[in-house]
Amino acid sequence: MDQIYKDIGDRISLLRHDRGMTQEEFAELLDVTVKHISAVESGRSSFSIPKLVHICDILDCSLDYLIRGKQIDDSIAYIPNTIIEILQKKDQQEAYLLLEYINLFLKIRGYRK
Repeated sequence: MDQIYKDIGDRISLLRHDRGMTQEEFAELLDVTVKHISAVESGRSSFSIPKLVHICDILDCSLDYLIRGKQIDDSIAYIPNTIIEILQKKDQQEAYLLLEYINLFLKIRGYRK
């Protein structure tokens, strides 16, 4: 059961970072302490269901993703906003660098040779 809390905390941290939010900003939006945010993100504590729903609203994600790590439609992968913004700018250099980064990441993870 402890792994579930760790996984939820990891997803909250990932989404919070993707939105460019500090723990302080996030804690203020949730009306909790930074210490509690830190404990949740490290898997040492958890939030109530109503707080988790509020987190989903703030971080624009589904409760299923937050708790189970699954998108509503598993055929659509989660794409961080920063990547979407780079692609929407249509800056060829940034798009090329992003593609190089993704290819390197896939190679390191063993998905490509």
